[in-house]
Amino acid sequence: MKKDVFGLKFGLPPVCSAECEVLILGSFPSVASRGNFYYANPRNRFWSMLQSVFGETVPEDKEGRRSFLLSHKIAVWDMVKECETAGSADSSLKNLTRENINDIPELIKGARIRKILCNGGKSHTLFKRYFKKEVDIPYYKMPSTSPANFKFDMEKWRLAFTNE
Repeated sequence: MKKDVFGLKFGLPPVCSAECEVLILGSFPSVASRGNFYYANPRNRFWSMLQSVFGETVPEDKEGRRSFLLSHKIAVWDMVKECETAGSADSSLKNLTRENINDIPELIKGARIRKILCNGGKSHTLFKRYFKKEVDIPYYKMPSTSPANFKFDMEKWRLAFTNE
């Protein structure tokens, strides 16, 4: 397997429709996800978490997963549009300036987003830094679904979807 070296990397386009009510914000796509689809690392708990919350099997293919998200009125995007990085760890993200952050307020304008769930600490920190005063929607720091997070808490995710 070819080693992922430092260099400029680009994020993924958002998954969103006008009907979406919940926005899940990650930090930046993992090596497995770049050029593919969100949370493509099979060890990431994202898809199994959604499967558990909704009691439905999540498709394995990109279009099936996109349809699953939209059918549950879930939008997904990352905070970082582009940055220098190597590997998948948030700690390797470099040059995180406002110019490299996705336009979350613009995405929200086109949907009915009522809640933002930040998937992990980096996403939450970046959201607070750039959009705390600009976005008037409740946002929450959620336990990262990354396999590197040993303190993952499924119940927090379940409650985020079941409590209004």
